[in-house]
Parts: sequence; C-alpha cells; structure tokens
Amino acid sequence: MKSGFRVFAFSALIAAALPAAAQTPPAAPAPIIGVVDVDEIQQESAAAKAVRVQAAKYRQDFQSQGSAEEAALRAQQQAIEQERKSLSPQELADKARAFDASVAEYQRRELARRRAFEKSFNIAMTKVQQAMFEATREVAMAHGANVILPRGQVLLFDDKMNMTKEIIALMDKALPSVEFPPPVVEGDTAPPAAPPKKKN
Repeated sequence: MKSGFRVFAFSALIAAALPAAAQTPPAAPAPIIGVVDVDEIQQESAAAKAVRVQAAKYRQDFQSQGSAEEAALRAQQQAIEQERKSLSPQELADKARAFDASVAEYQRRELARRRAFEKSFNIAMTKVQQAMFEATREVAMAHGANVILPRGQVLLFDDKMNMTKEIIALMDKALPSVEFPPPVVEGDTAPPAAPPKKKN
C-alpha cells in the first residue's frame, strides 16, 4: 500500500505541473491593418505647420546674426591686411591673435545658436508627435484596427486602409497650434523675442 501511495502521489505532482507548461497560448487576433502617411501629417497638420512658421522666424533671426558677425570679421581681417606694412611684427602678431579669438568666439556662438534652435524644434515637434500618436490610437480604435503601418513601408494597399486624413482632422481639433519655445542660446543674457502671433 505504501508503494502504491507513493506512485500515486508522484503522478499527482506531475499532473499538477503539466497544465501550466502544456497550456495552448490564446490564438492571435486576425490582423486589421491601417496605413498612416507620417510625412503627410508632418506637412499638413495645423500643429506641424505652426511649428515650421515659428521655426523659420527664429532661423532667419539666427542667420541674420551670423551674417552680421561674419561681415564684422571680414572687416576686421581687411583692416589687418591694410595695416600690415605699418605694424611691427609684435603688433601684427597681437592683432592676428585677437582676430583668431574673434573667429573662435563666432564659431562658438554659431554652434550655441544651432543647438538652441534644435532643442526648441525638438520640444515643439515632440508635442506634434504625441498628438499624432494619440489621434492614431483613437482612429485605429474606431476602425477596430490592431496593426498600423507607416505609408513609406507599404508597397501596395487599398486606399480604404489609409487613416491619414482622419488622423490629421483629429489632430487639428485637439492641437491646432504648438508654441515653439524661444531658443535659449548658451552665453546670451536673454532669448530672442518670440515671433508675433497672427491676428485673427
């Protein structure tokens, strides 16, 4: 009797362990696919357009600053060239060092302006992307879609699967505009003025 009990008990342990390992995973749902043209959203959505308009203003301001500084450097270089014959070797060396320092400072400011612009642009576009993801989720749920593919990775599809227009419409309603954070340039005492808002 003892031997039989042990066999039974051991078999029960195996039986208890088997279901967890042998359970069949639930079948994956049939794919219901939607297609989204991300490039079109970034071109046509109101929020993305607002970012581009504001970005262009700051870009133009920074380019104007850079152009003015380049002109000043050229004038400084020309002045040194004109004075070359009348300067002592030491004076010429001092002016050359001063000019090199001015060039280095100009390059530092250009890099700082570019980094500040890119940081502000990325912050603004992150808001656009978040709005796009949320709108995509809502449209996908409305259509019962469980797979969303970017248009650029799909060779052929039925246009009824294209959810781009619906997503843009939702985005425009939820986020009609995005504020472009004024770029803060390292070393500057104040950021450039924000572009003027359009009057309705």
